Amino acid sequence: MSSHDIYIDEFINYLQFEKLYTKDTLINYKIDLKQYSDYLYQGNHSIEDINKQHIEKFFIYIHSLGLSSTSLARKASTLRSFYSYLLKTSQIKVTPMSGIKTPKLSKKLPNILSISDIDTLCDIKELSMVAIRDKAIIELMYSSALRLSELSQLDLDSIDMTSSFVKVLGKGQKERILPFGSKALNALHVWIEKRSNDQPTTDALFINKFGDRLSNRSIQNRINFWVKKQGLNCKISPHTLRHSCATHLLEASGDLRAVQEFLGHEDISTTQIYTNMDFEHLNKVYKSSHPRA
Repeated sequence: MSSHDIYIDEFINYLQFEKLYTKDTLINYKIDLKQYSDYLYQGNHSIEDINKQHIEKFFIYIHSLGLSSTSLARKASTLRSFYSYLLKTSQIKVTPMSGIKTPKLSKKLPNILSISDIDTLCDIKELSMVAIRDKAIIELMYSSALRLSELSQLDLDSIDMTSSFVKVLGKGQKERILPFGSKALNALHVWIEKRSNDQPTTDALFINKFGDRLSNRSIQNRINFWVKKQGLNCKISPHTLRHSCATHLLEASGDLRAVQEFLGHEDISTTQIYTNMDFEHLNKVYKSSHPRA
């Protein structure tokens, strides 16, 4: 075991119990730091010995493994956070990450579905319990721009059917209360009624055939199934529904701050990526109403 492992364990505990990072995020941090620790162990370096040159050699090493720019940037971000924590807790005096340059990533525009595609995807015939459940999942994800993890964590009491609101726990366990539309409400009514007939023991809103909470992977597989079943010639992820909702909201309202709050983004710069989308509707409104269009 490297001497760094003690500091890494302490850092991971900090992220888990104080920063309240999600399980998937913690796994990524652990993977990156384990690789870094293994590399340092070969050179028998102590935490106090590490300087900028050691970090640069580490990145030369992992670059030689053929990692993508995205992976390199993620590992650099992990190390910056790690050494910032050590600096903050006075375990080091200077961070060796100072001045380290990593590949700059261009922000990719998210894939979105058109409103017509959304209509097609949601046009699921409710011929089985699975179809009823999946329709409610897709309608709710699109209606409230939910993350996959937010949807899978929902319980029955997360839904207020009277007011059409859903209470979700987002990143950092921050709670948001979001509206959902009439289409999602109708789909949820049908699903909850069918669900109650089986009298499952779990409080989870969406369950599998065994009565257990539906996993993230299962939800993703079911969305992929319906994309193919409904004849959509595209490849999407569960996040595509969130992106599509955000895009359609911003296109119709132009209210970036409201969309930021709806999505649960801490920094509005994260939401601003949607302003780069080519809004056909906005273009039509501009041409028909702007005095100098």
